[in-house]
Order: sequence, then structure tokens, then C-alpha cells
Amino acid sequence: MKKLRIAVIILFILALFAPAAAFNWEENVVSPIDNRELMNNPFGPNYHPKEGSSLLSDLSAYVEDRIGFRDEMILGYTMLNDKLFHKMVHPTYDCGKDGYVFFKTGRNIRFGEFHQEFAQFIKRAQDYCQERGIPFLFVFNPAKTTVLSDKLRRGINYDAGWVNEFLGCLDELGVNYVDNTELLKEKTREGEAVFNQVYNAGHWNDLGAFYGCNAILSNLQQFFPGLHVNVKEDYQISQRLNTSLMVSEFPIHEYEPVFEPIDPIEEVTSQYSAEVMLDSQYHTFRYLRNPKRIDQGAPKVLSFQGSYMNGMGYKFLENSFGEYIIVHDYQNVLNLDYYVDLFQPDCVIFETAEYTLTNDYYSLEQMKETVFP
Repeated sequence: MKKLRIAVIILFILALFAPAAAFNWEENVVSPIDNRELMNNPFGPNYHPKEGSSLLSDLSAYVEDRIGFRDEMILGYTMLNDKLFHKMVHPTYDCGKDGYVFFKTGRNIRFGEFHQEFAQFIKRAQDYCQERGIPFLFVFNPAKTTVLSDKLRRGINYDAGWVNEFLGCLDELGVNYVDNTELLKEKTREGEAVFNQVYNAGHWNDLGAFYGCNAILSNLQQFFPGLHVNVKEDYQISQRLNTSLMVSEFPIHEYEPVFEPIDPIEEVTSQYSAEVMLDSQYHTFRYLRNPKRIDQGAPKVLSFQGSYMNGMGYKFLENSFGEYIIVHDYQNVLNLDYYVDLFQPDCVIFETAEYTLTNDYYSLEQMKETVFP
């Protein structure tokens, strides 16, 4: 009996100290369980305090982020709540009605100085391009929570009213833009699943990207009448089974549509990547060529784009343009003039998603200071 007690005590001590012993000291780590960068050591060279934070709060966040077996504990806790209470408890996801899964929603956003300045910045970018004879298009892609707000769980009062005020600013400024919100809502009402029910809770799927990118191409036909607008016959369409949530091991069983272009695309990124300046956080860059469209005289496009396009939308633009240059937007688009001078495009697209219109993605102060020559 005494030996059993000693063994239990030893196991208890090991369980108590094992997470501390497995503490993650590595800097600049992105967690796969909730898809975010973990807090760096507040006393280390990579520490960048957030506005309004204190050393004590950041030390607490550092310990919580770096404790050993963090991801395993989050996954276990999430699955236990799902099995026992049919409740999603996850740092990234939230359950809605009828089995839908969304990114967690925070406080409702209110229209303010940031949105006004962002609209002014877009106008300055458009003016810069137009002065050089380069057509410009801003693209606004809605959040899944906006398109499927009726599927949010009871108790969430999601209000995206600021979007109309922001788009009203663009109208007043004369910005050429595409807002894909109503299009995706209409397709949803018609019974087309342009967002997955569960997998990839924050972005459209290939079907949604197909429709959204066709809206982009249709707008640009005013400048390039021969620009190809996609049809489903351009693609091999199949179904892919997803067995876990994106950036999570949470088990699911959901099929989603996959579109693969039939015509070959050439990637020549390596010929340019060494000389291209990119923000250290947002470093996606690709250079794609479509021989068939080049022969047809299709234009060269420079596209500043976020995760909606980088994840899926690209395959519907590469099928229409002759040359397609992708630059991760956010901080990089503040240097639009640099990229225009470097690549000499025939047109410019600036795409962003609803939930990225914050100071975390686009620095308000830097936008105010940005003046194109």
C-alpha cells in the first residue's frame, strides 16, 4: 500500500512538472492549433509589446502560450466538450446553428477614423494608377459570419453595419470597386454552398471563389473587353474529404468542391523572388504566366490580395490573365508605387476581406503618412 502511495505521488509530481519541463522556448512560433503567433519572451530581442499591454500581462501570456503540451491540452479539452456537451470550445472556432462552424466573433465594429482613412488610401492608390493609365479595382470580400449570419449561434448579435458606411465612402470618392457580399448571399439563397459548413470556417470555398472572381473579371471587362470570364468547363471539378478542422486536429467529415484549371499555368516566381521587397510578416509572392491567354493578348495584372485569394481565388484569376503577379497585401500595399514601377502591370487589383479592415493588418499611422509620387 505504501509503495502504491509513493507511486501515485511520483506520478502526480511528474504530471505537475512535466508541462514546465516541456516549456517551449523557441522564438517566433506559430501555433498550428489556433493559427497565431505565440507570445515571444518579454525579455528577449523579438518582443514587441502590443498597444495597451503591460509587462506583467505579457509575461502571463508568454507562460500560457509556451507551457508544455499546450496544443494537446487544447485539443483534448475541445474534444471532451464536443463529446459530452456537444459544445465547441476552441481558441479559434465557434459552433453555430445546424452544425455550422465559424471563426470566433469579437465585439461589433463601429465605423470610424480607420475606415475613413482606409477609403482615402484606396482613392490615393487608384489616383496613382489612373495617372499612369493603369486601371484599378478594389475588391471587398465578406466574412462568412456576414453571409451566413442566420446560422450564428443564439446569443450572438452580429452587426456589420459599418460595411455600408465604408462602401458609401468609396462611392463618394469615386472608387472603382466590387463588393461580393450580395453575390455570395444570393448564391447561398439559391442553395449553393459558397462557404463550407464546417471546414475552413473563415473563407469561401472554391465555388465561392469561382463566383467572386468572375465578378472581378466582369468589372475589368470595361477596360479589357476580351478578358476571359471563367466557366465551369474550364476546370476539372471534384470533391475532397476533410477529416479535421483547418489548423486543428478536431475531427470532422465534410466534402468540399475542388476546381483545378485544365489549361497549364507556368510559375516563374523564382526568377523574381530574390529581388522583390516584402514585409517580413506578409511575404506571399507569386508570378504566374498563362501561355494560352498571353497568345490571346490578355493583360498583365498586379494583385494585392489576402487569404481569400491566396488560398483559393488565385486559380480563377490565373485562368484569365496573361501574367498574374501576386503580392500579399496588408503592409505591402502601402508600397504600391514600388511594385507598379517594378512590374509595369496593365491593371491593379487590391483585394481584402471584411475582417482584415483593422489596424492589426493595415497600420493607420502608416496609411496616413503614405503619399504616392
